[in-house]
Amino acid sequence: MTIHNPLLTQIKYQLQRQLKIKLNESFNLIVSFVIAPLLALLTALIFRSDAELTYNDSYASFLFFMLISGIFFGLLSSVFEIIKDKSVIQRERLGRISSIGYFSAKYITLALFGLIQVVLFNVVSAWLLNIAIPVFLFNTFVMYLLLLISIAVGLWVSALVSTTLMASNLIPILIIPQILLGGLIPYSGMDRLLFMGADEEASVPPIARIIPVKYAYEAVVTGNVAFSSSVEEINDKISEMVGFSESGGFMSLDAPETFWCSDSGFCSLMWSFDIIVLVFYLLMTLLLGYFTFKRRIYDA
Repeated sequence: MTIHNPLLTQIKYQLQRQLKIKLNESFNLIVSFVIAPLLALLTALIFRSDAELTYNDSYASFLFFMLISGIFFGLLSSVFEIIKDKSVIQRERLGRISSIGYFSAKYITLALFGLIQVVLFNVVSAWLLNIAIPVFLFNTFVMYLLLLISIAVGLWVSALVSTTLMASNLIPILIIPQILLGGLIPYSGMDRLLFMGADEEASVPPIARIIPVKYAYEAVVTGNVAFSSSVEEINDKISEMVGFSESGGFMSLDAPETFWCSDSGFCSLMWSFDIIVLVFYLLMTLLLGYFTFKRRIYDA
């Protein structure tokens, strides 16, 4: 009678194995950990129109590309992971390797190394842009949450495609729409065809509402106000973005009345809602990735 290993034992074994494999890829690790601070340095210098955060008119753009960097880190680290292990997985399946154990360990390993990248990115950028610690911590949290979603999406793609070339070709398709529809480019200037027959007063195209970075960007912008300890620390551009809303205004702040976040009331509700949406995205993409992996790779 075959005795199957308990799930936690399988996850522990696979996690040790995945960590060992990752640590043996020393050159790739060094490159990954060097790219993060270098990209932060470049992004912060490009979007530092003023040394004081309060008067930095480009800070809102920096926040957006900070999030895009998180998507980039997550996808690049995960989109080839399953497809390159396909033959190994199918061989080890005969030894009763657990599908949940393998997928969980792969995800946790990528998430751990992704956390290091996110922290390095935000430490460098916070130093250059004079970002206060509470805001730095919140920015890091939202960027990391978006990276976790991107890792799940990358593993799903890696289980879905049949070659690494196909996976490579899908990376721009996954990133570019998020740049275009994530909220940095005003929706009010976009063609009404994108609104797909929605009410003329609608300020956000329906297709943009399924873009994860939209909610992440909305969260960091409103969170930057909510987590600033004083009005003087709030960036002027951020205050302008969340201080009012009108038709075609910022993101999905559709209510007609004027908002001001000095009491953190509205902003706290807004970023909390966006975080809940992002957690939902994370859970759904994890489930999608796992079941695609099990059906196309593990059970194949």
